[in-house]
Amino acid sequence: MFESVFAKDMAAFLTLRESSVSPGVFSNDRTTLMALDRHLVEYDYRKKNLSEEILGTWVRTLNGKSKTVNNKVLVIRNFVRYLNKMGGHSFLPDSIKVKSDYIPYIFSDEELSLLFHYADSLEVKGPRICNPNLWAMIPMVLRILYGCGTRVGETMALKRKDIDFKARTILLRETKYSKERLIPVHETLIAILERYCLALGIMLSPEVYLFPSRKPNTHFSDREVLHWFAELLRKSNIDQGAKEPNGRGACLHCYRHIFVLKSMLQLEAAGHPVDLNDLLLPTYLGHECLIDTDRYMRFSGAQVPESLEAFEVFTTGLIPEVEAPYEDE
Repeated sequence: MFESVFAKDMAAFLTLRESSVSPGVFSNDRTTLMALDRHLVEYDYRKKNLSEEILGTWVRTLNGKSKTVNNKVLVIRNFVRYLNKMGGHSFLPDSIKVKSDYIPYIFSDEELSLLFHYADSLEVKGPRICNPNLWAMIPMVLRILYGCGTRVGETMALKRKDIDFKARTILLRETKYSKERLIPVHETLIAILERYCLALGIMLSPEVYLFPSRKPNTHFSDREVLHWFAELLRKSNIDQGAKEPNGRGACLHCYRHIFVLKSMLQLEAAGHPVDLNDLLLPTYLGHECLIDTDRYMRFSGAQVPESLEAFEVFTTGLIPEVEAPYEDE
């Protein structure tokens, strides 16, 4: 499998890794080492220590996003550590600075109005095939995503008991990082939720899913709600495939970005100063660090030019320019 002067070392390193990492990580390690091995053979590199120069020439051959390149460099960093622990003196390359140039799609107010309009007028054809509660569930899903910024999976997993109408809160149990979080909800959304539960007849059934599937004890799936949202996009004449460089097309997850954008602008309009000491959005969104939230503060002014200048002023200095460390395996 390996042909360079480090063939035996690479094989021994992979043997150790195979017993301590997941199959996916092991496969990535092997692929990366094979690429370095080919590079060493191409340069006819015969030294028993990896030099800064040869590793530098290899890094410059890597293509893709900065995170992808950094992941490959991390594999080599681990391999170099192994070589040096075995008595070698190879050069340890620096990690690559990971940058996020991602730009989400931001629905305009007009587009949002169209999406809600078609959701509220959704016709369920063939009730024996489709969920008979679609007419109520799809509009309710959109309103929770828009008003609370929750993830799609978190929303679909909600049960009736997770809604506290008196305290006006929603308890999210099944979250991305397996950490429950309690979020406040505006009184208007709570009122809509109350009418929704009454309409579905689940108000007195705490263990019932808020968005029940046709199958007993299961909830409406992410795939199903994404399917129906694609239909709403079609009706609203919003091209799901159109996107800017480094961006994503219009999708349901973009409601989470809208929630962040409008929350920040609302705070600014109310005159509330925001700094790193009282920034609550990362906690509300269920992020583990501010860098995760930074991704939700990136948007193009193409759809909302009137908000771009105010938003940039508002977020200036909010997220410091730092290099985010990525842990080696």
